Amino acid sequence: MTAVTQISINQNPAWYIHENGKLNIDKLLDEYIRFYKQHSEMITARKTYTEAAHHLFFMAWLQRIVNSGGIIEREYAAGLKRLDLCVRFSGEYFAFELKLSSKTALDEGKKQLVEYLNRLELNSGYLIIFSRKKVEDWETLGKREMAAFEGKQIEVIYL
Repeated sequence: MTAVTQISINQNPAWYIHENGKLNIDKLLDEYIRFYKQHSEMITARKTYTEAAHHLFFMAWLQRIVNSGGIIEREYAAGLKRLDLCVRFSGEYFAFELKLSSKTALDEGKKQLVEYLNRLELNSGYLIIFSRKKVEDWETLGKREMAAFEGKQIEVIYL
């Protein structure tokens, strides 16, 4: 995203930092879901869009917050299998796998994410699945659920 677009994302990084200096990832994801609901047409209105468009949209939003004291790495090597996004902030790592909705997205995403979590020695991570369908129920967009998979906690977010 251009610098002008990023500047228009009105988010104060301090809103997402706990008193101990750690990233409040839950609040950050809640706000991203709200932002996505309001602005997702920027990428979904096109007849064809790729998973990469969602990566860039999410990454641009994160950048305004995380770059105030952390690092966002796209295609993080994690054993050269390439984790979609890894956020490092105040000594913590947050692993994100992003998928376009398909019959296999949930199962494949969990398997991939667990491999990355094992490699990074993390107990939890995030799987965001983006729907290709027109939104019919705005209340369910952004649904979050926890899934235990191979000893890891995975938060699945449906957008």
